[in-house]
Amino acid sequence: MSPTRRLAELPILALALLVAGGCAAFDPYRLITRHAGAGTADGPVPEVAGLPLGEARRREALDFVWRTVDERYYDAKFNGIDWAAARARWEPAALAAPTDEAFWADLDRMTGELGDAHTRVVSPADAARLSRDEALTLGFSLAPLEGRLAVTGVRPDGDAYFAGVRTGMTLEAVDGRPAMAAWEDALARARGNSTPRARVRSAIRHLLLDGAPGSKVRLRFARAGGEALEATLARTEVPARPAVTHRVLPSGHGYLRLTAWSQPLEGATIAAIEALAGTPGLVIDLRGNPGGSALMVRHVAARFFPKGETVKLGRAITRTGRPITLAFGLFEVLKVEQSLEGTGTYAGPVAVLVNESSASASELFAAILQSQGRARVVGRTSCGCLLAFMGYAAVPGGGKLAYSEVGFALPDGRRIEHEGVVPDEPVPLTLADLRADRDRALEAAQAWLASQARARGGNRG
Repeated sequence: MSPTRRLAELPILALALLVAGGCAAFDPYRLITRHAGAGTADGPVPEVAGLPLGEARRREALDFVWRTVDERYYDAKFNGIDWAAARARWEPAALAAPTDEAFWADLDRMTGELGDAHTRVVSPADAARLSRDEALTLGFSLAPLEGRLAVTGVRPDGDAYFAGVRTGMTLEAVDGRPAMAAWEDALARARGNSTPRARVRSAIRHLLLDGAPGSKVRLRFARAGGEALEATLARTEVPARPAVTHRVLPSGHGYLRLTAWSQPLEGATIAAIEALAGTPGLVIDLRGNPGGSALMVRHVAARFFPKGETVKLGRAITRTGRPITLAFGLFEVLKVEQSLEGTGTYAGPVAVLVNESSASASELFAAILQSQGRARVVGRTSCGCLLAFMGYAAVPGGGKLAYSEVGFALPDGRRIEHEGVVPDEPVPLTLADLRADRDRALEAAQAWLASQARARGGNRG
């Protein structure tokens, strides 16, 4: 999750002074350097596309990643792990990695020892996709379920759909290997993470997406009745731009779905809430939403509290215990004591849908409304990945580094990191529901909203 404002919102004077002097006291967190794309925290990094990294450049990248985390990670105790020992374990393998992609993966596994989904190393290829709002995919999503690997979704415009892959099928083989054996290997290779739920996501990537765009995978699926489906699918780069949609459901309740907390979507999200203000209840669907801007979370959450009411959200946890600032402390980017002021936009009951892929800013939003008794959370326990970084740092060699700079504690001291947002109404995912194309979480949310409407009607009577 990123709690920073957009670069355009920072004072022009700040940019001018940084360019003129590069003063560390002016920008102690190197925020402008990172958001302006000026290379690493230490300066520009010229790269030559296509050339492999030599040992010297690999060592420079490893030094930068280790030193930056060592100096700037939000927890000076590194979540209880020996950060120097982590380097000693991974340095020989990383420097001797057979390919540059393997080198970047080893650096990422080194940061994974912190058990933190937000602190990670991104390869140059993945960094380029991030900058283009693209993702690598085989056209379907997968999850371990009931002792098997189940297809949980299929892109309607992808080759997987036209090959006959459907939600509720199970994956039986990958390139000729039994799927569950391949899955165990993928789990073993997956980086350390905030929770087992987050580690599963890394393992799925290893299972299906360890390869260049255009490379192919032979897959065998099983339909509900046991009939086999063979498909050879190519790894494809597809647009992954965040989106917000809304509608009035046939039940009469409002429905808002947000796929990421992308700051440019703030206006459209607030407009959607305003458009649904007259509905008797509202479902906010954050399933699969990986997070984004904490500033947007605060602005959107304010719409659900009475106008003028000050709501205490909890505390931001930084390494120094002080706010994150610019301009010698004159410009406060992130306060320690977190609060919002309500706008009174939506007063009806709210249900928030989450699952194990709801992470970071999505968890912050759900936790705010849940802890204040303002919403009922429905679905499956969220990722447990609620930390924040202030922007990627460019790593020598072309990769990117995210490192957690902020933790969050709710007003009662509870942490969502490593735990997740636990639903008020758990709704498990089942193979039977996938095969029936049934969304029980959405059904449960609407049933609760209807019960709230009946209760209000009874109270008025």
